[in-house]
Parts: sequence; C-alpha cells; structure tokens
Amino acid sequence: MTLKLNNERLREILFFLAVLLLVVIPKGGFKIAGIPFTWGYLYLGILFFLSLIIILNKYKFPVNSKHYMCFLATLPFVVYFSIHLLIFGYKGSTGNFIAFYISFVFLPFFFYIILGYFLKRIDSEYIEKLIANAVFLISLYGVFLFCYKQFTGRFLEIPYITVNAADLGELLKSKFNQRGSVTKLVSTYNNGNIFGVCTLMLFPVFYKKTTTKIKVCIVIVALILTLSRTVWIGLIFYFLIVYRNKLQQLAKVYLIGAFFLFVISSLLMTRYFQYGSLEGFIFDSNFGGRILQIRKINDITLFGTEPYTIIDEIVYLSIFRQFGIVGLFLFCISFFAPVYIFFQTKNNYSVYMLGVLTYLFVCLSDGCMLLIPTLAFFYFICTMAFISKNRT
Repeated sequence: MTLKLNNERLREILFFLAVLLLVVIPKGGFKIAGIPFTWGYLYLGILFFLSLIIILNKYKFPVNSKHYMCFLATLPFVVYFSIHLLIFGYKGSTGNFIAFYISFVFLPFFFYIILGYFLKRIDSEYIEKLIANAVFLISLYGVFLFCYKQFTGRFLEIPYITVNAADLGELLKSKFNQRGSVTKLVSTYNNGNIFGVCTLMLFPVFYKKTTTKIKVCIVIVALILTLSRTVWIGLIFYFLIVYRNKLQQLAKVYLIGAFFLFVISSLLMTRYFQYGSLEGFIFDSNFGGRILQIRKINDITLFGTEPYTIIDEIVYLSIFRQFGIVGLFLFCISFFAPVYIFFQTKNNYSVYMLGVLTYLFVCLSDGCMLLIPTLAFFYFICTMAFISKNRT
C-alpha cells in the first residue's frame, strides 16, 4: 500500500514539474549553435528515457487503442515529408529541420504511445486543477508584464527562466511583439501569438475548473491583450461551441462586450497603434503580413515542388504550398484523426477535445506550429481527450 501511494505521489510530482517547465516557463533555457534547448523539452527527453526503463523492466506495456490509432495516423505525413525532403531538399535553418522531426515524430510517439499509459494513472482532478492554476498564473503574470512594459518601456527578463538566455533583450527586436507603440502581452512565452494560441488550448480546462469570475476575467483580459486577431477569433470560437445551445443569450453578452471593446479599442488604436482605428486593425488588408503567404500560391500542385523551409502562420496554406494536395491531405489525416476517432466513440465534447478543436480552427490564421511549446500542448490535450471523463 505504501509503495502504491509513493508511486502515485511520484507521478504527481513528475507531472507538476512538467506543468512548471512547459506551461509556466516554456521559454526558459539556452541555445547551442542557434538551436533552442528549453528546460521543458529537455525534461520531456528525460521522462522519455525514464519511461523506457520502466517499460523494459516490466516487459509489457499496454497502449490505449485510440492513442495507437492516433499515432498511426501521424505516420503517412512523416513518411511523405521525408520522401519530399530527399527529392526537393530544404533551404530553411537547421533549427526548423530539427523542430519538424521533434514535433511530428518524437512528440506524437511520446504522448500517444508512452505518456498515455502514465497519464491515465494520475488523478484527473489533480491534472486539471494543476493546469487551471498554471493558466491563471501565466495570465496574471502576463497582465503584470504588459503593464510593466507600458509604464517602464522595457521588459522584465530573467535569463534561463522567463526567456532563453540567448534571447535576452530580443523581445522587442525579433519576436514580432509590437503593435505601433504598444507591446503585445507575452507573459513567459516571449510572443503574444504563441502565448495566446497555447493558452487557448488549455483554456477549456481552466474555464471548466475555475468558479471564481475574477480569475476568468483576468485570463480573458490576458488573451485580449495579446492584441492578436487570431487569439480573439479563437476565443470567440470556443465560447460559440461551449454555449452552442444558448446562442441567443450569448449574442446579447457579445454585443454589449463588443460595443465597449469597440469604443475603448478605437480610442487606443487611434492614439497608439499604426492602424489608426479598430476597423483598420481588424480589416487590415495586409492580414498582418499574411497576404504574402497567400500570394505565394500560384499553382495547384499534387505533390509540391518547393524545398521545405518552415511552416508559416497560416498552417494549412503553408502545407499546401510546400507539399501539394497530397501533403495537405496527409497532414489533415494526422491532425484531424483524434477528432474523428473521438466523435466515433463519444457522444459529447470533453474539455480537452474543445482545446483540440480550437487549435485546429486557429491554424486557419496562425498555428505557431513549430514554435515551442505549441505541439507539446496539442499532443497532450489529444492524449487526455481519450483518458479524461470530464464533459462540457
């Protein structure tokens, strides 16, 4: 009995460390030859080897059939990408090349095949409470940092902890965080869009577990202060799903909130932003620089003819441009398989599946796909969707 309790406590401690390193301080770490090494991803590597030792010691390891099918669905795109790479090569950085295989090979195998077994053995209430607290913490810190930056003109940066040591002083120079004279809310994620997209994936868990309205308001304010249209639309998309049976009541709330947001935002944007008005921001004809990605689509190809560079903001468009119709089809199988498998076996949403759907939706605008820790979050919530019994 004591051994069992100790094992349970050990799993909880290991999960706590994972949340701390991946959710709370995801960018803390260092770089070698321009390749970022974060404490969270290094920790995942350590967990991987610890898991292998446990598996080899037991000589048996059950894998959830749903997780196994989700993992198998990722393989065709990886094989296709590898063949495409051999034929057309790549012209991006080494970091982007390595990031692809970590994100599309290591992470799905680790979460679906390895971690699924261990996550099932941790109390789901503990997992969800820890995630909810972490989301609130990073949002609260994000609001503080946002105000601190506006008043002092500089970021509060802690090398190796809140920022990668090699990126010290780069939050304004190379992280695309400026909106005119106002800086996006970045929290510990170093970029407003990454913070917003990652938080949206975990937001359903936070929203389900949090009863304090002030906490919910702080997290929503943090998401709004990312000043990211992608994040705003993703947040609206989430609430439309959650309150799908109460759209009339929700519409009233949205209309009132939208009116005040419009007035305040118009004043702020006229004074501080480069767009001149809220309409200019929302209906930016340049789509925040994404118009260049759209214009690069000249021909419809079956297999793609370009060397691999990077997966741009508009994920599906970027995949199509580089890998053609076949590549996009296999990519969609890889990422939409958990949704299909889930709704083949479940009659309702789970808080984790809501996070999955929200992420797949925001990929229409900006998926931050190969940026740490986005896909670690994605594969985690996909894995948990088949473990947790929590419903919306």
